[in-house]
Formats: sequence, structure tokens, C-alpha cells
Amino acid sequence: MSIQAVLFDLDNTLTHRGQSIGAYSQFLAQRYAAQLLEMDLPKIQRIINRIDNGGYPKKEELTHPSIGASVAYALLQELHWKTVPDLKELSAFWFEHFGRHAVAMPGAEFLLQNLKQKRYKLAVISNGGHATRLNILQGLGFTHYFDEIVSSELAGISKPKPEIFLQASAKLGIAPERCLFIGDHPVNDVQGALGAGMQAILLEGFHPADTDQLMVSNRIQQLDQIWTFLG
Repeated sequence: MSIQAVLFDLDNTLTHRGQSIGAYSQFLAQRYAAQLLEMDLPKIQRIINRIDNGGYPKKEELTHPSIGASVAYALLQELHWKTVPDLKELSAFWFEHFGRHAVAMPGAEFLLQNLKQKRYKLAVISNGGHATRLNILQGLGFTHYFDEIVSSELAGISKPKPEIFLQASAKLGIAPERCLFIGDHPVNDVQGALGAGMQAILLEGFHPADTDQLMVSNRIQQLDQIWTFLG
């Protein structure tokens, strides 16, 4: 059955989370240089990566309800400050600037352009706050490519539950079996999409080998390889 819609995860599928954190860390270090006793960009990046954990934060690292606030708290505690910023200010800095420093995955925009030209319906399904999802897509300059952007916050349900995938296909007006989903997580993305009756592809390289050993038959190493599955 021919594919009519292509749906994407966001982090480590359309945007490279690690490189985005690198760009954000550099911007934060420059912005707060005058308030720090020492400029230690590698340490800033290590702190943020530890809390963020590739967009899948560990519960023990989350000191606050959001990644942004938890990152801010860790930076306040672990960096050496001359003038200590307010936690609220540093949290707001994340929400204002992280998306603006999003780094696209190689070939992502060229792929989206071509899919759009070939009249595929396009959507994003991503766990997280809706405003944050939009900020990242706007930072990438990708928002206009998508017919639907479905966040777990607005959907009221998270991947890998099939209902969030079914919500997206219903919004697109495309039957699940005519939808192809691409994501980096073998459970949240691939198993979730398959459970909703979609076809699914794993973008390899972002999760430990033991998780990749789950039953995933369709795998790619770079985004432009999805054309093999579109016929």
C-alpha cells in the first residue's frame, strides 16, 4: 500500500540534540561570561548534557518539573559565579534561546523540501511541551513544511502509546497504514508507530546497542535513505 504521509520524531531525527546543546552552551557562556569567575565551556556543556540526556532525562537528575529549570539549577549549583543570576531568569533563558540554537540533522531540510514537492503530507510527533516543540522547529526554519505538529502536551498522551500516532494520522486525514514514521528510539518511535498500524523506520546511532537489538526490521543511518521505503 503506497505511503501518503511521512511523520517524524523531532530530537535526533530532524534536529541533532547534542549539537544543539553545543550551540546553546556556547551562546549561554558568552552571555554570562561577565558574571562567571571562570569561563569553562566544556563544563557547561557537560552539565547540560548530563541533565538533558539526549532529550530523555533521568528522574534522579530532574530537580524541577522541566529540563530547562533543572539545567538552570545545576548550572547555578556547579559553576563558579561572581554574580549569581536568578533561577527564574536562567530557566527563562533556556526556553527563549534553546530552540533558536537548534541544529538540523544532515539532509533534513533538503528531504523535507523534496517530500513537500512530491505532495506527501508531513507531520511531527514529539514528546514534550508544545511551545518548546514549536520553538525548536522555528529555530530550524522547518515549521512551514508541516501539516500537523503533535506534541504529547497537547495530545494528552505520550509516545510510545499508539493513540498519539492515531491522533496525528486522523488530523492528516490519512489512514495509519499509509503513514511512514521515522524516529531514533526503537520503543517510543518504532514500536509505538507499528502499534498504531503505521510503517516505521529507525534512524540508528542515538541509543545503546541493547535497545537497538529490539525487533526493528527497517533501519537507516541517514535521512535520505527513507526514499527506499517510499517506492
